[in-house]
Amino acid sequence: MILAVDTGNTRTKWAIFARDGKLQTAGICFNADLDGFEIPVAWQSCSHAIAANVAGDVIAKKLDALLVKARIPFAWAQAKAMSCGLKNHYELPQQLGVDRWASMVAAYKRYANQPACLVVNVGTALTVDSLYQDAFLGGLIVPGLNMMQNALVQHTDAVNSMYGQRQDLPRNTADASYSGVIMAMVGAIVMQADQLESRCQDVPSIVMTGGDAELLLPILTPIFGVKPVFVESLVLEGLYLMGSETA
Repeated sequence: MILAVDTGNTRTKWAIFARDGKLQTAGICFNADLDGFEIPVAWQSCSHAIAANVAGDVIAKKLDALLVKARIPFAWAQAKAMSCGLKNHYELPQQLGVDRWASMVAAYKRYANQPACLVVNVGTALTVDSLYQDAFLGGLIVPGLNMMQNALVQHTDAVNSMYGQRQDLPRNTADASYSGVIMAMVGAIVMQADQLESRCQDVPSIVMTGGDAELLLPILTPIFGVKPVFVESLVLEGLYLMGSETA
């Protein structure tokens, strides 16, 4: 068994995978609660672990201590020039966010059903990354839902999207600001899909993950004419694949 751990800006997610790649069990913990996290019994079945962290050094030390306490050999995942057959065309490959890279590796190996694929992670930030054949070409980083909402609240006196609903033609300020945030995210995805299609002359498949992805799926489905593939554990699956490669 292989333990994959993904620490994002807000939450730490983990999953145990069998050697054949099947997810056995999974869990989640808010980063703020890591100090009191009880190591699951299932972790003891794991031969080794691979961990990713984008939440900074303080959280990294807490995660390190947990894995040491669990007595599981582990490695920190890193973006590389190539993983699992996928080439990384970032100018400095090691500076690519490891969670972005892991999600792309998983999409490339498991879910991309076209030579072109757009990998969308809708979390604290929205990332939109373009794959073609066996290479990552480039991508976007956009403020996520809560980040954009907070910016509106903090920098305007009368605009608050927290209580709005999405409308095609909003007629009050809350709905207008909430709809604007949602459509800004949708617009980034659609424009990047158009860029990828134009570049590769191929309609891309869309693979999505992240806590807010399901908010966008009903909007994106009619735009693309097909429902994007939603994979809740995409980053963890990518970490498993990267861990299997180096095991």
